[in-house]
Formats: sequence, structure tokens, C-alpha cells
Amino acid sequence: MASLFGPRGYVQARNEAKSIDDDAPATSFVRIVDDRPYFPLLTADPSSQASIVEVANAITSYGKDGSHGSYAIDVPRGEVTAITGGLTNALFRVDLPRSRSVLVRIFGGDGFIDRDEETATFARLCHMAGTLHDQLELLGRFGNGRVETWIPNMKPSSHVYDFGREGFYLEVARQMARLHYGFDADAIASGMRAIDDEPRRPTMWKVIHSWIDELSKNLSHETFRNDDALVEVFIRAIMGDIGGGDALGIISSLSDELAWLKNTVETRFPNATLAFCHNDVNAANILLNASIRDDDGNSRYDKRTVCIIDYEYSSTNYAMFDVANFMCEHCGGNDNGMPNYDLIPSLDRLVVFLREYVRVRDDILSKNCSGENETSTSIDVSDLVREVELFQMASCLYWGIWGILQATEEVINGTFRIENALSRLEGDIDQISFDYLRYGKNRLARFRWCKLTDMMSSSDAI
Repeated sequence: MASLFGPRGYVQARNEAKSIDDDAPATSFVRIVDDRPYFPLLTADPSSQASIVEVANAITSYGKDGSHGSYAIDVPRGEVTAITGGLTNALFRVDLPRSRSVLVRIFGGDGFIDRDEETATFARLCHMAGTLHDQLELLGRFGNGRVETWIPNMKPSSHVYDFGREGFYLEVARQMARLHYGFDADAIASGMRAIDDEPRRPTMWKVIHSWIDELSKNLSHETFRNDDALVEVFIRAIMGDIGGGDALGIISSLSDELAWLKNTVETRFPNATLAFCHNDVNAANILLNASIRDDDGNSRYDKRTVCIIDYEYSSTNYAMFDVANFMCEHCGGNDNGMPNYDLIPSLDRLVVFLREYVRVRDDILSKNCSGENETSTSIDVSDLVREVELFQMASCLYWGIWGILQATEEVINGTFRIENALSRLEGDIDQISFDYLRYGKNRLARFRWCKLTDMMSSSDAI
């Protein structure tokens, strides 16, 4: 059975699976995509431990020759532990027989992420030595998720305690530079584009535009049409102190903001570097070895103790967007929906980060272009600072619209709580689950504050 590759491979496998009899077991059809088993008919229910164990056993026991190894997939065995912290996916540690543990990731928010692109990209990253943590590996995929290796003794980092440590901070800079300059984005992109010679472009604009379109559709849903109070809550969240208007008006406003930002970026930085970017380097997506103590100034930070994970939003983008987004993530907000912008790194800290980033970048380029004069490719850190400052606005618009869109999905599927919604927006009342609307509101408010500051600075310079 020939192997398939890239996003198109997953599509082909699903098309082939359509010919399987409806009564056949979900594990009866499997294809090898990117050198890993893919069971498109097999799904996992996050509320069913048995189904979670089943997908883990099916994938870990499958051999490339079609054999099912030593684990009988019709009698799945294993212990399941839910992992907290994920905003999009349901995560579970599954301890299998013979002391093997794996991570089962059940996808959520399918309308926001192309899972074929994401999984193909992750598979390619796992093949690249030095890009990811040595123990991080994609084991296989099933209908609504995938199975990865479990990295022992690792914990999510803290934007409060860990981001302030210089060793940690600099290791993130090194790993980000390796991702941007050590990964051939074209190699995987050729399997994603309809036309292989199509030029690379930043996906950020297309993604934000698609989210605005989806937001417009959601706000036209009958749930919103029949509830003026609900619409008012979302207008307040999106427009902030400006207020007023209707659903059509706020969509027009967001579209105008996107057009302004795109024009500003392309005018000021027409030659801004494009790279393969993570786009979501936040505290929950950076694992830290649990043996590193807060009071140990000699702790070693490298790719064995720091691991950037979850590449579901990764794509070709402006390299400095990744840096700017990481700066914004110093402010948190992934717990209570209220980023503390007093925690944004100072200019001095940003410069320290960028100098280490550029050092690693130059080292990679010198190895890839041996014999050439690398001084011609050197980057002025002050130029990068200006890019980062502008892309912080892009980060706020990007994740602000994402949060609002997630909240409209909650409304449509019936999980949004309208009671005390305005009080929750202001932070007076918390809710148990993550408050997407509050988060979106605060990121959009920061975008407008940055835009106003930027425009005032531009006026002063004239």
C-alpha cells in the first residue's frame, strides 16, 4: 500500500474511506499518510474514556506493514487523565500497557483550523532535527484528532514566573529563530497550494478576513436576530467605548480596521521577512521541564528543557508577528480573559530578545550559505523593533476577532450565558469556563489603544 503525503494525502484517504461498508469496524480502514497511520473513520468522544483508549491503542499498535503489533485493538486497555489548559482541543494523557504513555488530542474549533495542513506541518517539523523537542513526535491521526508522544516531566510555563527569566526568554528567541530560518516552509506549502509555483504570502490577512466573514454569518443567525440584548452585548465587546451601531456596522468597522492595518504594514515594511511562523507562542504552548526551580539561577534552558508545542495556527506569516505575539502573551489573559498590559516587555528586554534571535538567524544563514558574504544579510535590530511594535497591533486584532468569533459559536451552540454578560465583560464577575467574549473585547481594546498611540506618534513626527 503506497504512502500518501501532505494535506492532499489526508483528503485522498478520506475519499477512499467513503467506499467502506457502513457496518465495517472503524479500524478496518487505515492509510499511511506522512509515514504515520491515519484512521479517518475512527473517532474519539472526549466524554468516553473507552473511545480515547481505543484510538491510542489503534495508532500505537499499527505497523507500517499493516500489522497490528502486540496490542489487541478490539480490547483497548489504558488509563486516561484529562489535561487542562487547552482552549481549542481536548487533551488526554493515556497510559498504555508496558508503561508507554501518549497524548491524545481531540480536535475542537474545526471551522477555524485546517487540520490537514496543521497535521502535515507538524509531521514535517517532527522530521526536522533540531526544530522541536527531541521526544516530541506525531504517532498517527484518527478522524477527529491525533496521537502524539507524551513528554515526561514537562509542565506548561507561566507568563508571570517563567517569561521574566532571561534564560527562558532567550531560549524562546533561539527556538523561534530556528523555526523561522531552519524550516523550509515551501517544502510543505507545495503540498497545500493549488498551484505549486504560487508565491508565498502572509496568511494573516486571509485568516482575519475569513474570521470577519464567519463572524458576519454568525451575527446573522436567528439567535442574534431574535435577541436585541444579546446583540448589544456583542456590540459593546467589539466597539468598546465607541458603542452604538448594529451587527452590520460592527462588521464594517472590523473590515475597515483590517484594511488600515494591512495598508500600514505594507507601506511601512514592504520587504518584511516572511517565514514559517507558529503564530500562537503563549505560556500554555511552551512546556518547561518541571525540575527547573524558580529559585535556581543556574537552571539550563535549551530544547531539552523548553519545548514549544501546538502548531495548529502555524503558517507562512511575517516573522516579526511571531515575536510581537510572544511579547503580547507576556500579558496573559488565557485564564481570565483579561490581559495585564503592564506586563508587556520593556524596550530593553525586547532588544535583548531580538539580538539573540538575530544571532541564531545569522548562524543558520551562514551555514546554509557558506562562502557568501553574510554581512549583506545582517539586520538592524532597531528596524525589527519598529516591526514588532506594529505587529503587536496585528496580534491584538487577530486574537481579538478570534475571541469574539468563538463567543458567537457559543451562542449558536447554546453554551453562552447571557446573564450578567455585561458585568463579565468589565471583569466584575467571572465564569467557570474561559470567557472568549471578554478576551476578545480586551484584545480589540488594546488594538485601538495601540492604533491611537501609533497615529499620534506619526502626527508628532510630521
